[in-house]
Amino acid sequence: MALLTTEPGILVVGDTGNGLDAVRLVEDKKPNVIVANLRLPRLDGIGLARRVANMISSPEMVYLTNEHIEARMRDAFRAGARAYLMQDCDFKELVFAIRKASVGDFYLSGPAGHEMVLEYVNPGSSVDGTEGAITRREIELARLLADGYSNKEAAGLLNISIKTAENHRAAIMKKIRAKNVTDIVKYCIRNKIIES
Repeated sequence: MALLTTEPGILVVGDTGNGLDAVRLVEDKKPNVIVANLRLPRLDGIGLARRVANMISSPEMVYLTNEHIEARMRDAFRAGARAYLMQDCDFKELVFAIRKASVGDFYLSGPAGHEMVLEYVNPGSSVDGTEGAITRREIELARLLADGYSNKEAAGLLNISIKTAENHRAAIMKKIRAKNVTDIVKYCIRNKIIES
């Protein structure tokens, strides 16, 4: 991880060797992205993802592993992973994955990466005509909009600027081909983002 400190635009706020300490570090430092091994002592990478997913400023997860096993990849993405790479990956690939994760995009190395991410993270995305996977942040905003919050109110609750909220809303509407907030509500109900 020492190399990451030299990368422009990336600020390393901490480093630890076990999952429980990582949870405390996330609570204290509130990073945007966590780079974690799937096999951590005291709390593995999947458990770590589940623990931090409920935090107000939940970070994106980038996994490094020596296991190129489809079941583990599936578990990782279902737990909230944004990227899954082999430990011996090139440093540039790791930086690329971190940057993708930081903006809510997915990355999985290998030729089947994109298709697998869509299959396990958003199984309906290629079927219902959407134009790309809905990111975690977009889901959070969609939930708030469906609950009746304005862009300004949702931005305040998510601790983002109104402009960012507007950009996310535009991206959501494009991806799900929504014409108005009612379409967003219907999408949220269909995909169990909110209860009907």
